[in-house]
Amino acid sequence: MTIVYFVIAALALAGAVVLLWLDRNRSEQVHHQRAVWGETHSFKFRDSDSKLRTVFQRAAMDAPDHVVVRNVAYGVYEGAEAVVFDLEETATVIAVRRPTASAVTVDLRYEDVLAPAEDDVDLLGAMGSRVMFASNLDAARRICDRRMVTLATEAPDYVEILWNEGNWVLGSMPLTADDTKLDVALDTVRRFADLLRVLPPAVDPQDAPDPRDPHGPAREELADKKTESLRDKERRRRLEEAAAEAPRSAPPVAESVRTPSRPAARPQPASDERSRVEPIRRAAPRPQEPTTAIPEQQPRRERVAPPNLPPLNDPRNR
Repeated sequence: MTIVYFVIAALALAGAVVLLWLDRNRSEQVHHQRAVWGETHSFKFRDSDSKLRTVFQRAAMDAPDHVVVRNVAYGVYEGAEAVVFDLEETATVIAVRRPTASAVTVDLRYEDVLAPAEDDVDLLGAMGSRVMFASNLDAARRICDRRMVTLATEAPDYVEILWNEGNWVLGSMPLTADDTKLDVALDTVRRFADLLRVLPPAVDPQDAPDPRDPHGPAREELADKKTESLRDKERRRRLEEAAAEAPRSAPPVAESVRTPSRPAARPQPASDERSRVEPIRRAAPRPQEPTTAIPEQQPRRERVAPPNLPPLNDPRNR
């Protein structure tokens, strides 16, 4: 019986070794295929990238923290930055950068995929064989035209989700290293990014407008010069020129001729008037009100009864 257990343990160990070898071989194969595919598009390659998990957080990127990014190929595709990477054991993600960011989020996913987990998007409606969600329904209706319907219909089924996040447009599909699928998915994400150009851009908060022109732009580099501002500059320029020409026009004065300035003499009183010195008047002392002293009351002594003593005998009667 012991021999049977030993054989089973040996077989289990051999199976584990084989599985580890296959997994490593598959990882190296995917690594090699992704690098080769990136070279066809003049992309660079790196094994992993931890920053992408902090940049993208919606849709397929909403994965546990222990899921790492692998097999990253990045470069420029048709004039836009592009990144292709794998979420380990989860999905393959393609991202294309847009020229401008938008505060409106659009999520276009295949009808068999679960609804978004985010609470800031609402259902807009069906778009071909897919369903669209958006954070601003009125703004998202601008992109609901024939081109979007065509894209939603022609996009392959393995591209499950298309969405935008900040300056980027992303698409996700099951893990793959197939060159054809990567090419089609990359082109689909790029077309989706082009259709999102009509979304309103994200507006940075501006300062209060100029009170002289409330309808004008607040930024100095965009605002026109005001008439009063031009007048102020012209007046300031004239004052500066006058101040610069004043010392030049004044005649030079020799050092020997200059006399030190003396303080003005104090006017003397007339001869017939005598200087009067008024005496210093002191305030009269305030009369004190008579006060009657209250004698201190002495504490009364209590009378003590005399002791009962025997009568004294007269010495003459002795």
